[in-house]
Amino acid sequence: MALALAAVVAAGAFCEKWTEYEESLIGQVMQIKLESRAKKTDQEAGEWLAKKREDFFSSIKEKVCDEAKLTYETLFVLEQYHFMWKIDDKAKATVDFAEAQYKKVMAWNDAHPAKNRNEWYTLCAYEMINTYMPNLKYKQKISLGLEEKKVYDAMIAAKCQKGLLYLNAGLWYAFAPAIGGGSDKKAKDLFAVAAKLGPSDYEKFLGYVYLAQTEFILGDKASCEKHMQEAEKILPDNAYTPFVRRLNGAGLDAFEYADDKGDTIAKMNKYYGKKNGKK
Repeated sequence: MALALAAVVAAGAFCEKWTEYEESLIGQVMQIKLESRAKKTDQEAGEWLAKKREDFFSSIKEKVCDEAKLTYETLFVLEQYHFMWKIDDKAKATVDFAEAQYKKVMAWNDAHPAKNRNEWYTLCAYEMINTYMPNLKYKQKISLGLEEKKVYDAMIAAKCQKGLLYLNAGLWYAFAPAIGGGSDKKAKDLFAVAAKLGPSDYEKFLGYVYLAQTEFILGDKASCEKHMQEAEKILPDNAYTPFVRRLNGAGLDAFEYADDKGDTIAKMNKYYGKKNGKK
């Protein structure tokens, strides 16, 4: 079923240049993604986001090309997957949810030349590929990872003004091993660009959180706190930064959590259990 749906998506109408209306809808999706981070629980956030996704597509008043539709859809899927992963990263429903969108993106890429793809689509596509990458075979991970970096490098050289590019590129450097080109310093510089560039508050919010985490890793706790406060000015009373602060309090960071959720949670629980006088 997923493969058949991917084939239909791949055959969709392609547009090299989006209309102003199509571009404007990205901002609406980003705002919805930001607001989802303010929900008190992951379950509530996921359910709210699913409803907002339906409302968004129902509210589109002008014709938009299939590449734009796939981009909006992928942005929603990535955010909803974030909450599903936090609830149960090993659940079949969680993995299947990501796999279905990954296949759509890969089918579209196979059918449309890279040089003609819209920047927003390109960024969302590689974020989706990167998200699903832990489920791929080693050689495929390496190949796609190098391809992803090459794309980001080219977009940065072309002076792309989308904060999402610098978020994605920063995450590449944050997670790649040093022997493979990873660099906390490089990640920090890219997150700083995302935080200032935006243009959406969602991009700025995550830019500041990720910037704070690289400062934490590099040992500058004062700068970490400063950037966390900047994120909280954008989205006060959100549910994400208190969790990240709790990780940091245990000597852990958000990247560790994303890389090995189970081990990181176990370490955090052990730390706070000892702190509270428990064995």
